[in-house]
Amino acid sequence: MKFLIIGDLHIRATNPRYRIDNYYETMLGKLNFIFSLAEKENCEAILQPGDFFDSPDQSNKVEIALINLLNKYSIPVYTVFGQHDTKFRQLFNTTLSVLEAAGVVTILNSDPIRYDSNINIYGVSWGEEIPEVIDKNAINILLIHKMIVKDTPLWPGQMDYITAKSALLKYDDYDLIVSGDNHQHFTYGKKFGSLLINCGSLMRTTIAQRDHVPTVYIVGTDTGEAVQHPIPIQPIEEVMNLELADEVKERNEALEVFMKGLTSDYGIELNFEEDLKNLMIENETPSHIKKLANNILEKYYEGGNQ
Repeated sequence: MKFLIIGDLHIRATNPRYRIDNYYETMLGKLNFIFSLAEKENCEAILQPGDFFDSPDQSNKVEIALINLLNKYSIPVYTVFGQHDTKFRQLFNTTLSVLEAAGVVTILNSDPIRYDSNINIYGVSWGEEIPEVIDKNAINILLIHKMIVKDTPLWPGQMDYITAKSALLKYDDYDLIVSGDNHQHFTYGKKFGSLLINCGSLMRTTIAQRDHVPTVYIVGTDTGEAVQHPIPIQPIEEVMNLELADEVKERNEALEVFMKGLTSDYGIELNFEEDLKNLMIENETPSHIKKLANNILEKYYEGGNQ
């Protein structure tokens, strides 16, 4: 029996910042590719570990498009709630709940879906506890929306995470863990029995994902192996305004450096503009930072905030 595994979808109708293509149409194209692949490979079901949507309230346009697409392929889709799928931690009155009511997805919980009398699939939504397996002799699969990293934090100071090795050791009754929330793609382990798959995000939504290649996996319960299938994508420069993104990043970094550099004991008086200029002189602020500060002042006064 084969299952197709995907990552965080974050389905939305609007373009994220810096995307210059039609994000919605690109996303639907990728979803059609995934479901066509599942159909071609005779997959029993699709496993999706939460953050199905980018927000819990989607338009009728999005709901109808998803219901039509899922009905078109008639392949069962199992999922859980990610934090983006919930509304103030409530699981009802959300777009994902609408899809379940329409019969096109199944939201899993601690009561497993059972296949072939020896395959149990559990679901853990964001913030929920991990259930104990009912049958340790069966093949047990866990869908979970939790920040799991391969081996190191994603950024300095990150706290709320668990490593893949720790997850597999802690939840060792599960033969396969399918995790979501981490938008980076990685796997840990090689075969059923001790395997974790985190596909990452379906779409590239930030410049930090310049090198991200969306991917899915097909796992076979008979062989215990997972086969990776990259999703076709356009070059990053064709879907994102890299020049604008880099410019904004440079400005933000320059402003951060400037603010950290204001360590003088100079007394601030009522004339903010004059005080700011004096502070920049005293701190020997670079010319490009001075220019940025002056631009901000100009925009401030142009807006009538005098």
